[in-house]
Amino acid sequence: MTDQSHLHSYIERAKNRLDEIDASVAHFEARAQEVQSEARTKADAAIARMKANREAYRAWVAENQEIGDRITDEARKEMEAEWAAFEDNIMAYFDAAAGMYEQDKAYFQVRIAALKDAWEKTVERVRAAAKTLQVSSREEVDAAVAKLEESADRANEKLKELNKAGSASWAAVREALTTSRTAFDKALDEAQKAFKKAV
Repeated sequence: MTDQSHLHSYIERAKNRLDEIDASVAHFEARAQEVQSEARTKADAAIARMKANREAYRAWVAENQEIGDRITDEARKEMEAEWAAFEDNIMAYFDAAAGMYEQDKAYFQVRIAALKDAWEKTVERVRAAAKTLQVSSREEVDAAVAKLEESADRANEKLKELNKAGSASWAAVREALTTSRTAFDKALDEAQKAFKKAV
C-alpha cells in the first residue's frame, strides 16, 4: 500500500508472510531448549535457515515496496521459492524435534494467530486507503473492501475450527493455511483491481 491510495496486493501478501515467518522464528527460538541434545543441532540448523528465509523476505519487501505493480514474474517466483523453503525448514525442525507434539500444537496456534493479525493489518491499511478516494469512485472500492473483510472472517473461522480440533498434523494445518491464504489473496487482488479503476 502506498500513500497514494493505491494497493499493491503482492507487497501486502509478502508483508503478511513476513509476519508469519517472524512469529514462527520467535516460537521455535523460544522452544529450542526443549529439543533433546542429539536433535538440537538439526533443530538449530533449521532455525538458522528460517532466519535466513526471513531476512531474504524482509530484504525483498524493502526492495520491492515502491515498485508494486511492476514486480516481475521472476521476482515473484523467487519469493515463492523462498516461502517454500521456509515451509520446508519448519518441517525439518519438526523432524529434528520428533515426538514433541505439544510444541507442534502450540506452533499451529502461533501461526494461525500471526496470519490473523497480518490480515487484520492489511484490512486496516486497505480501509484507510479507501477512505482517501474520491466519493464518486468509492462504491466499487467499498464493495471490494467489504469482500476482503468477509474473506478474512471466513478464513479465520476455518482456521479457528482447525485449531479447536487439536489433533491436526502439520500437513493438515499447512494445507488449511494455504487454502485460507489463497482465498484472502484473491480478495486482496480484487480490491487492488477496484483501486486501479478508482484512481
